[in-house]
Amino acid sequence: MREWNQGVRKRREEKLRAIRGETRKSVSPHQAWGAPVWKKETEADELPWNRPGSWMNTRKKGKWAPRMLLQTFLAFALLTGVYLLYQSEVPASQQAQMWIAEVMERDFNFEGVALWYQEHLGGSAILPVFQRKSDQESDGAKTFEWVAPVAGKVQRPFQEGERGIIIQTKKDAPVVAAAEGWVIQAGTVEGLGNTVVLRHADGRETWYGWLKEIRVEEKDWVKPRQLLGEAGVQENEAMLFFAMKRGDDFVNPADVIPFGS
Repeated sequence: MREWNQGVRKRREEKLRAIRGETRKSVSPHQAWGAPVWKKETEADELPWNRPGSWMNTRKKGKWAPRMLLQTFLAFALLTGVYLLYQSEVPASQQAQMWIAEVMERDFNFEGVALWYQEHLGGSAILPVFQRKSDQESDGAKTFEWVAPVAGKVQRPFQEGERGIIIQTKKDAPVVAAAEGWVIQAGTVEGLGNTVVLRHADGRETWYGWLKEIRVEEKDWVKPRQLLGEAGVQENEAMLFFAMKRGDDFVNPADVIPFGS
C-alpha cells in the first residue's frame, strides 16, 4: 500500500514538473518567471495610435449626421420664411420684399466696407483685395458718376487751406448724395451744424454741412441723388457747405462735379 502511494505521488510530481516545464518554454526569454500577465512585451502596440484599423473614424462616427440634419433644417426654415414673406400682402412684408430685392441687385462695395472696418475696428477686414484705381480712372464718367448735391450756384469756390465750398440755394432745397456711398457720420459737427459724411467706393468722402434736417442714419447705404436732408439757413441765406476729402486732404470738388453757375 505504501509502495502504491509512493508511485502515485511520484507520477503526480512528474506531471507537475512537465506542466512547469511547458509554461517556462511559453514565457518570453525577456520576461521573468512569475511576472504578472498584464506585463507584456506588446504593451506599446496597444496604444491607440498603434492599434490596427481606422480608430480615428470610429471616434468621429455619428457627429456628421446631426450637423447635416441641423443645416438642412435651417435651410428649409429660411426657404419657408422667404416663401411666406413673398406670399404675404402685409405692408411690412412688402417693405421687406423691396429691401431684399434691392440687396440682391446692389453691387457690394468691398473697398468701402474695408475702409470703414479699418477706421472703426482697426486692422484689416477679411475681404477680397482690390487695386485702387488711378485718379484719372476714378474721375472718368465711365468709372464713377458724380452729381451736384443741391441745385444752386457756388458762392465761395474752393481755396487752398480751406475744406470745401459754399453753395447758395433755395430755402429747404433738397440735398442729395453726390454718388453712391456709405453713411459714416450723421449728426452735429462743430462749425457745420447738422452734417452728413459719405464714404464712396473709391475711398473718397463727401461732406454735407449746414443741413436743416438729416434724413439718413449712420451705416445707411445711399444711392446717387438719394435725399440726405434739406439745406439750412446761414446769415439769412439758404446755403450748403460741401466738401470732398481724399485720403487725409480736402480737394476741390469742382474738379469732378459739375456745379451750376
